[in-house]
Amino acid sequence: MPIVGLNWKDDNAAAQQWLRDLGNPYAAVAEDREGRTAIDWGVYGAPETFLIGPDGIVLYKHIAPMTIEDWNKEFLPRIQAARAPKGNQS
Repeated sequence: MPIVGLNWKDDNAAAQQWLRDLGNPYAAVAEDREGRTAIDWGVYGAPETFLIGPDGIVLYKHIAPMTIEDWNKEFLPRIQAARAPKGNQS
């Protein structure tokens, strides 16, 4: 499952250096220097994580740093449900 990052209002060169220094988990990183994309998505503080279904619909929005507990409790069940054949979702 690809993870896409959004560089929200940070200097792009500094953000790229931060990812090089600390590791880059993203398949792609978009740049939102002016904050327009964040407004369109309803972002009002970082970090925020969106789970997007295969149809492009937002399945879940997490407002806080991501923890393993959040991943296991909130994201994995939604990912499994989104991957389940239609009619088998609970």
